[in-house]
Amino acid sequence: MLIGSNPMISKGQKITFFGFGSQGRAQALNARDSGWKVSVFLRAESKRIAEAQKEKLTVVTDPKESAQNADIAVLLLPDTEQPEFYKTFLEPHLPKGASLVFAHGFNIHFKQITPRPDLDCLLVAPSLQGDALRQHYINKEPVPILTAVAQDANDRAYRLVEDLAGAIGGKNMKVFPTSFKEETETDLFAEQAVLCGGMNALVKAGFDTLAAAGYNPNIAYYSCLKELKAMADGLYKYGIQGLRQRISGTARYGDLTRGPRLIDEKVRQTMQTILGEICSGKFTEELLQDKSAGWPKLNRRNEEEKKHLIEEIRTKIEK
Repeated sequence: MLIGSNPMISKGQKITFFGFGSQGRAQALNARDSGWKVSVFLRAESKRIAEAQKEKLTVVTDPKESAQNADIAVLLLPDTEQPEFYKTFLEPHLPKGASLVFAHGFNIHFKQITPRPDLDCLLVAPSLQGDALRQHYINKEPVPILTAVAQDANDRAYRLVEDLAGAIGGKNMKVFPTSFKEETETDLFAEQAVLCGGMNALVKAGFDTLAAAGYNPNIAYYSCLKELKAMADGLYKYGIQGLRQRISGTARYGDLTRGPRLIDEKVRQTMQTILGEICSGKFTEELLQDKSAGWPKLNRRNEEEKKHLIEEIRTKIEK
């Protein structure tokens, strides 16, 4: 049997990926290589059509046609673009009894999209960035995938979600059943408090501290940013305690005695506040208001960050 395929579910099913970013590309290629009948929707003006065609993927540029021919529609457009796209193209044109699949539960959990009653609504969320997802699949490395069912309209959603996870993650997938609510809230929190917001702010604060104390900004850049990759790789492979056993005794002592001083009770309370804003919908409301206004807050903050000294040093060093 092909990796991730189940003739009872996937044979003859046409799966269309709406969105061809990093995640969309990886999922489409993995599903294709698992024996599924894959097509990709890209707007006619998209610069990525040639890339998809080079990968020997079927590309359709008419959104109505893409929807009409999709037994399974995987919606991988940016979160804030999905509701309008669903309302305009998928809701009126998906075949009766089709399946609607998400890689993030945001729009279902926060009720920005209400699927038609006849549609299965599934979550298949790989816990890997797109390039890593593709590489893990090729190398037959473990791929963690969160799965959930919001709507089982055709008495097949629970079988289909497992089969889709196998198609995207390969035979070494590790499935973690969850809910749209849990996946959405934990994902947003991790992005904001740790993986993106927390990490970037911590790196920048460390750099600022060294630069302000008169140390060479080039050295500060390497110490606080470039060395992060080795630590992250070790953390991913060995876990916290495993990493600690692989660093120097001096680094381990500093970790165990200074880390708790840095992430103190005040930081933990701030994390609780951030989580509360996510769970209450306050963050979603703020996000959608900024989108409706043309992203003034996002654009302003992005421009401010571009002017930071760490970006100037990066440009100079990484030539």
